[in-house]
Amino acid sequence: MIYSKRVLHKFYFSFGLLAIVGLFSGCTSKIKIQAEPTDVNVFVGQQNTLDRRPLGMAPLELSFNELSEKAGGSMKTGDYVVLTFEAKDYETEKVLLPVPVLGATSTNLFVKLQNSNERKESIYREILQRLHNAQKYAQASQFERALIETDKVLDLDPKFERALSMKGSIYYLQKNYIQALKWFDEAIRIDPAFDEAIKMINKIKAEMKQ
Repeated sequence: MIYSKRVLHKFYFSFGLLAIVGLFSGCTSKIKIQAEPTDVNVFVGQQNTLDRRPLGMAPLELSFNELSEKAGGSMKTGDYVVLTFEAKDYETEKVLLPVPVLGATSTNLFVKLQNSNERKESIYREILQRLHNAQKYAQASQFERALIETDKVLDLDPKFERALSMKGSIYYLQKNYIQALKWFDEAIRIDPAFDEAIKMINKIKAEMKQ
């Protein structure tokens, strides 16, 4: 079974609801490519290159040799064919097919794209939950766990000023004023009018002078 990078990310790190790709043995020498929703455009290229070529709109059916040639040819064992799936209002999905698979028996490939709005809502819910967790851990003096939660929020949105400010607050509670100032300054860099961070910076500087 072959999964896209986003699906592997979900499998190993429990990160949101991402597209699921299944690869099943078939009975011919061709690869059948299907996708959901309808009107999904499929492109092909080789790993580690920006070049990609249009295959058409799913569903598609072509031989492994045709797929390899459209990807650019001159491929060796260990290389990957990259299939990119795009549709309006949906998250772009990529699937890696190793070269040995291209010479194997036939395959049915199915890719389900995720709606962009649903993806945004999922991220927003996760951000709120992780900020709540960080606050809870910080109140219980479990600072390392609190920092892990804020870092996960910043992985989702590196410019989320409230997560930056919360990280500053966690360091402040540990009396690590240098790190606290760093993260409050970062929050203000994103939002110069962020009153909470401004007040904390002034408070920390006053305490450092005592």
